[in-house]
Amino acid sequence: MSKIKNEFNRYDLFIVDIDGVIWRGNEVIVSNIQSLNILIKQGKSVIFMTNNSTKDRLSYLIRLRDSGISIKSIEYILTSAYATALFLRKRNITKVYVVGESGLVSELLAQGIRVINEDDCMKEGVEAVVVGLDRNLTYRKLMCASTAIRNGALFIATNTDKTLPLPDGEVPGAGSIVSAISTATGKEPDYIIGKPNTFMLELALGREHNKSKVLVIGDRLDTDIEFAYNYGVDSAIVLTGVTKLDDITRYPHKPTYVLRTLKDMLL
Repeated sequence: MSKIKNEFNRYDLFIVDIDGVIWRGNEVIVSNIQSLNILIKQGKSVIFMTNNSTKDRLSYLIRLRDSGISIKSIEYILTSAYATALFLRKRNITKVYVVGESGLVSELLAQGIRVINEDDCMKEGVEAVVVGLDRNLTYRKLMCASTAIRNGALFIATNTDKTLPLPDGEVPGAGSIVSAISTATGKEPDYIIGKPNTFMLELALGREHNKSKVLVIGDRLDTDIEFAYNYGVDSAIVLTGVTKLDDITRYPHKPTYVLRTLKDMLL
């Protein structure tokens, strides 16, 4: 079995992004999966964390296992959908309108949050509008969300990723939808839950953790690396997703490590 290089062996906890690190669309990134399995087998804690809100944690658990990841349980997965649901519950927000997909709705319902449809949103009003990636976006959804926000509902974004990596290139992400609603309302989100904000990392660590023992791994500078910078932990950019080597030279906050694939962490 390959061994972990000394500079990476000093970390106990690895916070790993999913899109662009584990897979690109339906294409599994085998070398990265093999490397992460070695970390897990050698006793490292690996938590998978994604801004993608389209699936619930159970769906991610099944897909990660089907992709070959040796993941123990759902507790090792954090998504912006799950984090948003916890955020709302902590603030006693119980009635929302969602621009998003089934995974986001599922996580909200699991926390006892009522999700209102378009007709009821226009009639009853809601406490918050929650916006994530929605590949079934319609003009009516944009209209209902914008009306509710102008009427006083909180504007909450699961994340503001501009794009999502696929094998053939990038496609619009949740940030594109958030921007459309911002344009229609003249208002930026009241809260952005996902990376680069630190709410999900605080969930992952739970209690006080030695930050010198934490490494964030991702494929995006503006979310993953910025996220690590905001929390004050080390980071590694892996060039299997959206970031290219030239991008790093122009970005103000440099990752601790630049990896072609996660195999670069091994001897």
